[in-house]
Amino acid sequence: MSKKNLIMSPVGDNSFHKEWISGNPEFDLILLYYENNDEIFSNYTKDALMCIKQKGQKLSLVKAFINDNFELVSKYEYVWLPDDDISISADNLNNLFNIAKEYNLCICQPSVISSDGNVSHDITRPRKGLKLRFTNFVEVMMPLFDIKSLLLLYDDFNLSESSWGLDASWSHRLNYPKDKIAIIDEISALHTKPVGSDYSRFKISPNYDLNNILQKYGIHFTMENYSSVILGCGLVNKFLYTKHICKEKWRKVKRSWQ
Repeated sequence: MSKKNLIMSPVGDNSFHKEWISGNPEFDLILLYYENNDEIFSNYTKDALMCIKQKGQKLSLVKAFINDNFELVSKYEYVWLPDDDISISADNLNNLFNIAKEYNLCICQPSVISSDGNVSHDITRPRKGLKLRFTNFVEVMMPLFDIKSLLLLYDDFNLSESSWGLDASWSHRLNYPKDKIAIIDEISALHTKPVGSDYSRFKISPNYDLNNILQKYGIHFTMENYSSVILGCGLVNKFLYTKHICKEKWRKVKRSWQ
């Protein structure tokens, strides 16, 4: 193993992973294929360091793979766990890993954009003029972990079939760090599918999963931005971050009058 970064993704027949590796990826790729097309599976094996067939839900598959390949996974420094419908370039992914290392982040993610403008959590939308924001939340759709945090947190990955609630527990389990969890505004990833509404594939209601995780840890969770790094200006506190956002909104209002 020469590369220090890994992408591990459960994928179906319409995975976007080929986009992730088009160019000069500075990371390895492991695919966990959960569908039934032998021809597609054979094609996917050419794209990845490893590609295995296994049925299951996203983070349960990830946990099983780590347990079966612990020595391999534990040699990486950072591991990104995206859904397979995420559109992002290899260059942006290389930069994402570099920013995670530069700021010594435990968990981070790219900011989220979509074709229809809808995202699951407003906190994940990109903020103009910012490099990143330190928060208490990174969405389960595409978290990037440093290896120490991943190996600490992955024991719960099979406790929520839908993955709901797990992302609300991570900050709690890391003792609420103020500068180790971040959304990278400088880099955006496109969520290519509409925000989910059909959860019929799950045997258990996602809301039950969410409440189960919150009750397990006694969490009353509210998403929060702590501070930010403004492009070209360095770290600022929450007050200056809020002031920066207000200025951006005021500029938009003035432009609308012109």
